[in-house]
Amino acid sequence: MKKATGRALPRTDQPDIRACCGFHCSSCPSYKMNARTDADRKRVSEGWQKLYGLAIPPEALCCDGCLEPDENHPHRIGGACPTRTCVLEKKIAHCGECSSFPCEGMEKHFQSVETVVPKAKEILTPEEYRDFVEPYLAREFLTEQAGK
Repeated sequence: MKKATGRALPRTDQPDIRACCGFHCSSCPSYKMNARTDADRKRVSEGWQKLYGLAIPPEALCCDGCLEPDENHPHRIGGACPTRTCVLEKKIAHCGECSSFPCEGMEKHFQSVETVVPKAKEILTPEEYRDFVEPYLAREFLTEQAGK
């Protein structure tokens, strides 16, 4: 990994929050409690562009998370999520509680992050890796939950 530069994003003091897909919201740099300043959001925008090729303007990077009820009109990165829809329809907390886990949809979801890990280890500082990769490595968490 590259040498650390810049500052790591603040971490929320909120409880451990996991999305329907297992993403770690409380560690996600775009989660509302972590993306507090324009500088935070700009750093996320640049980091996600660098690693994932996502062109999301900084002003759009303040996510309320998928656990926020729709009636509160939450802002979610990426809009409608099929994983969230499935979890809500099945009335479970996350995919790890599903009898079909891991399904084809979740395998694709995992791969969207797991395939960038080698590149991330080459181009990111340890702090950037912590902020832009680790919150989205959900396979281990969900597999652990499925075994309970």
